[in-house]
Amino acid sequence: MKKKAVVFCLLGAMALGTCTVSAANGTKNISATFRNIKIVVDGKEVSTSAEPFIYNGTTYLPIRAVGEAVGKEVTWNAGTNTVYLGEVPESAKQPETPAAPAATGSLPIFKKFVVEFEGYSEAEVSEVLAAVRSGEESAYLIAEMYLKGIDEAIYADNPQLARAAYAEAQTALASITSAPDYAEAKEEFERIYQQDFLPRL
Repeated sequence: MKKKAVVFCLLGAMALGTCTVSAANGTKNISATFRNIKIVVDGKEVSTSAEPFIYNGTTYLPIRAVGEAVGKEVTWNAGTNTVYLGEVPESAKQPETPAAPAATGSLPIFKKFVVEFEGYSEAEVSEVLAAVRSGEESAYLIAEMYLKGIDEAIYADNPQLARAAYAEAQTALASITSAPDYAEAKEEFERIYQQDFLPRL
């Protein structure tokens, strides 16, 4: 246990394996010393793509290689400039941005919401989107369906689904720009999400 404690104390002081150091946003040129430093964990040498170096008496190691060597998954969150070793808190997880739909009915979250909340069959989902695009149905139908689903996801304590639904909604709304009331529906969707839902996530 004592050995592990020492290892994790070292991990807390590690940089990402570059020679650019900063305490805040920005860069700083430094004079680093390279001595062909080897990393050995439990008697086994760890191979790294970036060479460790010494700066101001502190040895900096590539965190991914060392983290994985001690059995910890390493995750980088570009949005918050944070490295996580091991479990990532639910609130810090980044939703996967859905790929652009290949066809009108391939928005998985929208399909889920329409089937659950409106009782449509999965085959009817593409008809709904086509009707909105043609102007037969209001663009608000798409916006309101996502807002209802996001609200339900937040209520069910599923912030990851709520964020993923918001991301997919951007794709869905971008596909109905030909709808007569698209601009108003998009503006109302963003207003409600930003004011009512985002503070709850």
